[in-house]
Amino acid sequence: MRHSDSPPDSASAPPPSPTQRSGRWRAPWPEEDRSFLDLLRWGLSRRPAPWPVKLPVAPCAPPPERVHGHSLRVTLVGHSTVLLQTGGANLLTDPVWSERTGPFGRGPRRVRAPGLELDALPSLDAVLVTHNHYDHLDLPTLAALARAHDPLFLVPPGDARLVRRAAPRARIRELHWWEQQELAGVRVHAAPARHWSARGLLDRRRSLWCSFVLEAACGPVVFFGDTGFGLGEPFGMIRERFGPARLALLPIGAYEPRWFMAPAHMDPDEAVRAVRILEAQHALALHHGVFQLTDEAHDDPASALDQALLRHGLKPGAFAAPDPGAAWTLD
Repeated sequence: MRHSDSPPDSASAPPPSPTQRSGRWRAPWPEEDRSFLDLLRWGLSRRPAPWPVKLPVAPCAPPPERVHGHSLRVTLVGHSTVLLQTGGANLLTDPVWSERTGPFGRGPRRVRAPGLELDALPSLDAVLVTHNHYDHLDLPTLAALARAHDPLFLVPPGDARLVRRAAPRARIRELHWWEQQELAGVRVHAAPARHWSARGLLDRRRSLWCSFVLEAACGPVVFFGDTGFGLGEPFGMIRERFGPARLALLPIGAYEPRWFMAPAHMDPDEAVRAVRILEAQHALALHHGVFQLTDEAHDDPASALDQALLRHGLKPGAFAAPDPGAAWTLD
């Protein structure tokens, strides 16, 4: 079954991949880069909604050591950090435990504490990092995870050198789109996303960005750290290659103002459209209510998500937006 949001079939063609031009990565579809003047315009015109200094978090109970068989255990730490346990493997996505996300220990301060303490994590097999922005690739957290767990770090091309600065002895593999890594009980694939990369002013697009798809007995699990929607290309390609998702983990925040954010960040309505393209059985909203990165209020994304679900005729429970600390098991 295909929805009207789905791109045309392209099963006979090889999957599109990004290319490097003069050392910078370009996606296989038209892109809209924002210029310094655009950034300046946003900075001079923005009227960000006020956010609370702190919001309460109900920490969850310690997760199990392992989850086997067809079960999938999901623990939302916060922002884009999720502990996924299935097939006997423990995987952590875009881990950020730092108080701030930015260079030199500055940048937006978290208003919600992590829903799980760092030392409460079970033994980790792999850490998945989608791109090098500070709210997704947090070097102090990666260094702590390397010391405590010695996991395999799966990162896009160009980011291994960055991770090694924090964890010189870490086990790291760079995955291009459509490459895969076998783990015990889980196969991890790097997949497309509509985004970009940079840690400073001069390294824009010098490293790649991606999403991830987990193949396991529980069914496909799709994780996006950051992505724009565009024409829905990444979601259509993933659906075509892996089938309907058992669970989709999708960002819904950091979307205002739309004129500036649309190429790189979905809004809640677009996230619902992505769920429909992926034909996901369950969906979990990420990337909202923890760090104030853009102009919407802290609770706007969840409220807009409820409205989008009504517009698209989906039940609210089909796409949940819980607070950090939420955990559940899909059997």
